Amino acid sequence: MSDEQSIIIKRLNKCPHVAHGGAWKIAFADFMTAAMAFFLMLWVLGGTNDEEMKAMAEFFRDPTVIEASPSTLVETKEAGQTSDAMIDMGGFKDAPKGKEGEEDGSGKAEELAQMEAMKLELENKITENDVLNQLKEQLKIEITPNGLQVQILDDRKRPMFGTGVDLPKDYAAKLLKEVGSVLANTDKKISIAGHTDSSGYHSSSEYTNWELSADRANAARRLLIEGGVDAAHIAQVVGMSDTVPFDRENPYNPRNRRISIIVLNKEAEEKLRSLSEAPQIEDLQDQMIFQQP
Repeated sequence: MSDEQSIIIKRLNKCPHVAHGGAWKIAFADFMTAAMAFFLMLWVLGGTNDEEMKAMAEFFRDPTVIEASPSTLVETKEAGQTSDAMIDMGGFKDAPKGKEGEEDGSGKAEELAQMEAMKLELENKITENDVLNQLKEQLKIEITPNGLQVQILDDRKRPMFGTGVDLPKDYAAKLLKEVGSVLANTDKKISIAGHTDSSGYHSSSEYTNWELSADRANAARRLLIEGGVDAAHIAQVVGMSDTVPFDRENPYNPRNRRISIIVLNKEAEEKLRSLSEAPQIEDLQDQMIFQQP
């Protein structure tokens, strides 16, 4: 055998160079766009206050609550004539600026200011009167989407009405008259609702919580009128029985027995009118003619 080592030569078959595709460029562009949007969002959020943050959170919770949307449609002759938009969107107009209702002619800002003024006046009257000040824990005053709501809640130790009757106690009557003296300054319509807890009468009784809540609401109406409210400003007086409890977890809570008084804003008044107004005779005749074969 030869002592010489064998020389092995390996020949590799190299593949020809293949050009890279452009798909990575699209993915990279998408990534950069997302990153830019993310940092832009952080920059915008960094310059917002608490009220603006609440408004944004409310929008994402329920977008329908935002009435002044930039996508409000306008007439064709105004299409594309935005005043301060950098990009002409065509067919849309800018949302009104400032307080809600100042520039769109709805008067919502002025209406809200009136509600706030009445709320403050009521709170001051309760605080200044020693007798009424003892009832402040049973009085809930707040601005709601329907207007200024005043709720007079019952209490186990200090009930507003006697058990099972619609006659208010002396202090409750005084409180309702004081509320009426403040509400007498508004020309808004007023809704009054009576509520009870779930403690009902005997099953065979013809008098139920429906009648009781309605009678108490009417008693409140009379006291509000004595306090100065114009009777023509009363839009409705209803008895709700125990269908809308204040304490949903405990339907027997005494605070479920209450009188709810709402000074209706324009929007709520229109909704109430649309529910209560009967159709015109002409409309009924048109429907009858349309339904005939």
